Order: sequence, then structure tokens, then C-alpha cells
Amino acid sequence: MTKVVVGAADQAVVRELRALLAEIEGTEILSIVESSHELSAMVARLKPSVVLLHDALGPQSAPDVVREIVFRSPTTGVLVLNSGMDGDTALLAMEAGAKGVVRYPMGFDDLLSRFEVARQWSERMSGLISGAVADTARDLGRHGRVTVFAGAKGGVGTTTIATHMAIDLQRKVPGTKVCLVDLDLQAGDVSGIIEARQRVSIADVAKVSEDLSAGTILDALVRHESGISLLLAPQQVHESEYVTASAVRAILGLLRQEFDVILVDGGSHATPAQAAAIEVADAAVVVVTADVLAMRSFRRSVQAWEGLGVRSEQELHVVANKVSRDDALTFDALGKLTSASVVSTWLPSAFRSLERSVNSRNPDEIREASWWSALERIGAEIGVSGASAVPTPTSEPKRRGRRRAKAEAGQVAIETVALVPVVALICLLAWQVGLTALAFVWNGHAANAATRAHAIGEDPGAAARDAVPDSMRDSVHVTVLHDGSVTVSTKVPVLCPGCAALPGEISQTSDVVEEP
Repeated sequence: MTKVVVGAADQAVVRELRALLAEIEGTEILSIVESSHELSAMVARLKPSVVLLHDALGPQSAPDVVREIVFRSPTTGVLVLNSGMDGDTALLAMEAGAKGVVRYPMGFDDLLSRFEVARQWSERMSGLISGAVADTARDLGRHGRVTVFAGAKGGVGTTTIATHMAIDLQRKVPGTKVCLVDLDLQAGDVSGIIEARQRVSIADVAKVSEDLSAGTILDALVRHESGISLLLAPQQVHESEYVTASAVRAILGLLRQEFDVILVDGGSHATPAQAAAIEVADAAVVVVTADVLAMRSFRRSVQAWEGLGVRSEQELHVVANKVSRDDALTFDALGKLTSASVVSTWLPSAFRSLERSVNSRNPDEIREASWWSALERIGAEIGVSGASAVPTPTSEPKRRGRRRAKAEAGQVAIETVALVPVVALICLLAWQVGLTALAFVWNGHAANAATRAHAIGEDPGAAARDAVPDSMRDSVHVTVLHDGSVTVSTKVPVLCPGCAALPGEISQTSDVVEEP
């Protein structure tokens, strides 16, 4: 099935296209939009095989729209309907990437021939990009994997996670070339978490993005003692204006050629630079905390990215950080609040360890194995290269971890055994209270029956015993007092018969009412 998106504001053109496309077998119109901005966003979201673009669609010119579509969806073939373009403009549209120009008003044969060309080109290009040609990625020199971390809001730990994951990967897989890019242009703090002397920033590289080379980027990188390379955020906020969306695309494209893994700290603000990084990334990860405010901020970011046509919610990964038992939302509830892929491994609250690490600017101060193992599992799930099969540096920490796990398991077993008698005693006491209350009710019923029998001259003892269950009849004792009242005593059933510590008897007296 060939998926088609139509960009035309003229309803007459739309009706004619609908009629002609209905005659082409295996064609499905996914959407019809009436502005160039909507068309770019729709193409980025739906990734159609063919786009039919009317040259009168505004506000952008047809060549600019074609260029934007080709950039956002390289596998989409664009056909331009020419109803008012001159020859030079049509040539510019072809140079921008259009696969054909159809003169309007159009005939079916003319449209069909150019439509087949665009469809076949789209199929071939899809095969190349999806890996039908195994050497395509190597031939293009794009072997590095880009993963962007974005925060749902400030303070969720995005920079910490990205930085520690980069250092952990470099330490455990020494042969991996890892680069960490600080794209949080307003509040970049990678150099505050690890010791790094900043000479130049990503803003300095972005200033020459139109004439960029791999050597220029490599000269701007800071080599950290852990082995990772850093491209840091500008120290002056006003320099962030140089970091445009096109500059980010060019920088990340060249970094792919030089590094195996590129981790990007995208910050928590939906900026054009952040959106461009998420658009070209192989994986986009949103860091959240288990609270309502973070999930609201996450929802706003998703709406902004979908509105720009950057990435849909279903294409995102969600990592929960600072998880504790006191959270307003449980970890399981996060998956019900989003259609994104929630990473199964969450990061615990480790304020003291992280505070010590940040204050000393040394990640090695975090000695909890659970923190690093959680980062390792998260990296494996989001596809960070090398994280799925990371060898442990030495066997001694592993043995210590096993001993700790065994000790914790033994402690849980001892606590469980100690609680069993307490729980059993509570259950026995509750049961005994229920039996006492039940005996009181039956004793009152027996007293009333005995009083009625005495009033009419019958045997009160027999009446009292008949009024209680069989298990209690042997314990019923009836006494008729001198004033005509009747007292009925009943022993309280106990769970341990013969136990002297649990004696008990209930007595109730009922008066005989004499009618005048």
C-alpha cells in the first residue's frame, strides 16, 4: 500500500486529486493539509511514500517546502503540481529534491507515470536506509549512535544520568569511543558534575557550522580523565543564539563519524536545538520523576515535539528517576499515563551518594553497586552500544554483591519467622473477642427465654438450654431468685480448653414483668 499525503489549499485541486488517486490501485491518502507548516509536520510524523504538493500552498515557496520534506523524511518522494510556477522555480524544486513536476490541469496518464517514478524511488530508498544494502551505513560514514536525554522538567537528574552513563560505559568498555554533548544551553552543568576545564563550547563550533569539518569539532572537544570526550555548553547565555537547529544537525552528523556512542544532554526546555537533536537521534529518552508535576511537564514537551513533527510519543523512552516509596505516583502507574516505552529499570533516590559525588565532582564517589547496575540495564534497554554485554571489571565486587544479597535474603527470612508468632497471637486474640461477644448475645437470649418460661410456670432451665446452640448447653446455669427474677450464667468458649489463663463466665438477670 502506497501512503500519500496531499498538500493543497485549493479544494478544486483536492477533489481532482482524490478522484485520480482513487483510480490508482494500492494507494491510500493518509492526510490532506492546507499549509506548508502542517505539511512538514505531517510528513515527519507519518513518513508517507509520496507527497503531492500544490505549488500554490503557502506560506513557504514550493522549493523550500520540498527541501524541508526531503530533510525530514529522506524516503519520501515529492511530486509538485505546477499551476503557476515559471520554469526557473520548477527547476529549483527539482534541485531541492522533487521527483517530478506535474502540470495542472493534469491528466491521469501524466500523473500515473510520475507517481510510479516517485513510488519506486521511495521503495528503493527505504530499502537502502532500512539495511537492504548492508554496507550503506559504513559507506556513508555514519556508524555512531546518538541518544538524547531530555528532562521532563528541571531537577529530575537528566545531566547526572547522561554523564554517569557515559563514564560507566567508557570504564566498562574501554575500546568504545564515547562523546558527551551538553546541549542544555540555558543551564548546562556537565562541567559542574565532573572536573573539566572548558576552553571552547558548542556555540563556538556552531558559529562555523556552515563550513564545519571533523577537525574543527575535534579541536573543540575536552578530553576528560575518564576517557570520554566532552562538547560543553556555552558559559554565556547570549552565545546560545548561535546554536541553531541546522548547526546541531551538522555537529551531530560529524560526531557520528568520529565516535561510537554520542550521548546528548538536551536539557528540560523545548528549544529548536533540543528539537533538532531529538529529530536526528537514534533514541530519545525523557527523564521523569514519579509525581504529577513532572508528568504534566512531560505531556507539554511531547505536545511541543509532536507539533513540530519531531517525534511522536510512541517513539520515546521514559526513565523514572528518584523513585521511592513516598512518591505520589507508583512506578507501575507511569506506564498508564503515557503511550511511550517506559524503561523497566528505575533509578532509586540516592541523594547522599549523589551529593557527595557532585560536591567532589567525582562520579567514583558513588560506591553503591545498585546505581551503576541500574544505569547499565537502562543503557541496554534504550540501545546504548556496549551496555547490553558489559563485563565486570573484577570479580571481587561481584562476590561482595552476592554476599550482600545473601545476607539481605537471610535477614528477610529471620524477620519473617519472628513475625509469625506475633501475627498468630493477634489472630487468636481477635478470635477470642469474637467468641466472647457471641457468648454474650446467646446468654441474653437464654435469659429472656428462661424468664418467659418461669412467668408461665414452666421449667426456666430447660427453656434457657433450648435457646442456645448445642455446644453451649452444658455450660448454662439458671438461678431463680426470691424476688422472681431469673439469672442465667454461661461460660465463655475458649480457644484453649482447660487453659487456666482464660477463664470466663457471663451472667445476666432478667426480671419477670407481672401484668395487672
